[in-house]
Amino acid sequence: MVLPSNLPKLLMLTAAGLQGLGIYLLYRSFDEGLWPSQSPMWFYPMISLVLLLPAGFLLTVERSRERATLVRVGAYGMVIGLLGAYVGYQAMPFGEVRIYGLSATYAISLGIASFMTLIFVQRQITDDATGYEPLFIYSWRNLVVGALSLAFLGGAFLMYVLWAALFNEIGIGFFQALFREVWFVTFLGALTFGGGVIVFRGLTEVVDSISRLVSGIIKLLLPFLFAMTVVFLVALPFTGLEILWSTNQGTMLLMVLTFILLLCINAVYQTGVALSPYPVWLHYAVTGALFTLPIFSALSFYGLYTRLDQYAWTVVRYWAFVVWLMLCLFSLGYVLAVMKRGVAWPAMMASVNSVLGVFVIVVLLLSNSPLLDFRKLSLASQMDRLTSGAVSPEDFDDQYLRDELARPGYLALRDLIAQDPVLWRRLEGERDHEVRQRTQPENRKGIDPVPSGSMSPQPDALVLAPADLVLPEPVQVAIDALMAKQAGTVGYVLAVDFDEDEQTEYAVLLFEPTGALQ
Repeated sequence: MVLPSNLPKLLMLTAAGLQGLGIYLLYRSFDEGLWPSQSPMWFYPMISLVLLLPAGFLLTVERSRERATLVRVGAYGMVIGLLGAYVGYQAMPFGEVRIYGLSATYAISLGIASFMTLIFVQRQITDDATGYEPLFIYSWRNLVVGALSLAFLGGAFLMYVLWAALFNEIGIGFFQALFREVWFVTFLGALTFGGGVIVFRGLTEVVDSISRLVSGIIKLLLPFLFAMTVVFLVALPFTGLEILWSTNQGTMLLMVLTFILLLCINAVYQTGVALSPYPVWLHYAVTGALFTLPIFSALSFYGLYTRLDQYAWTVVRYWAFVVWLMLCLFSLGYVLAVMKRGVAWPAMMASVNSVLGVFVIVVLLLSNSPLLDFRKLSLASQMDRLTSGAVSPEDFDDQYLRDELARPGYLALRDLIAQDPVLWRRLEGERDHEVRQRTQPENRKGIDPVPSGSMSPQPDALVLAPADLVLPEPVQVAIDALMAKQAGTVGYVLAVDFDEDEQTEYAVLLFEPTGALQ
């Protein structure tokens, strides 16, 4: 099936330029500490829209279908805007909530959901494109075009750097200075990527040839991969399951192997309507090997369940269960196809993939909404263990609430402060509590850093300048070690940007109680 590719190039370059403008403005907001960088509830949807919508438009738009593309991409933009606002709300109050895990899961889940949604939108926009075949074609084309466009962007930047270096060698430093300007690099990068998409979308025959080449390579590897899985399952009863779980990586490896098998099956059999890519005997062998997939799913579930029974639900375990469920459904779908159609099972791949593809999109989008917020669910599980006595306050992992549960964890810890201040002191941990004590003037062992131009003589004390300074953990550890070696001294910590590179350095001055500098 050959899908049309008449591209409105000027409109696509305009979209790429607008994307570059959006990226630059968001960068400046961070660089200067302006809105929306300090407002996660606005920043998350903005960065999502700036990165995803222009890219989806570039990969989708066809001449005479511009309006239909804008309507559908815009509708999806409203969805991710609302989801981004909710996830951004989970990162508030700004500066008080650790957002690394929150941002990572949001970016990965939304990226996968957007890729899968895009191929459904592309099929809907294309005239006379129905069924599963367009979905398969567009998925491969988007992957190849995106990869080639990124490679083109990397090569172009290398060329720009060489260009600037050559002119700098002959005394013309204008280009080198220009290529260091953020606004120029942003616009140039966006336009270069957009130009790459235009070029490679126009080379559909080349892109499809690359897809067939990759599919051919996977076709050679799939039988060996299935042979490896069968040998592994045969060996497993002789080694036992305990050795599989002893490294704490057995479940992950099984799920990765299942994912690779499913991916390779789809790459080889494609839409399932063509002739078998293998000889009859090898096709029978691959068909029989499909029954190993549910076995791997069962083993993965066992590994997940044992960890759950020991440590309760966490965000990672919720995501692991979601991934397991998706892999399990695809595996069972293919096995049921074999049971229903026998060796003609590839004919049912289209229906299995289409239905489960929509299910995956819905789950990934809901995971970034209040309807399926794994952080709140994990918090409820952890707090239930604490209140039920399954885990003692001394063993309760409060650090997990701070690091991984974003706003729900922050609010839960704040409630613990109000309910039991003594418990809160334990939850904060000895080092965090010491840092708080040092940053509060009334709790610094009566030390006034500079009462009258002289230094306080209290030994083994640490004074921070400014008074509300919170030291990074590695710096705090290093200072604690230094103070331990210099017992009986008074330490003064100054936060200064010595070399004016916008990176804070820390100076530590040690004094004898008499005021003499060590």
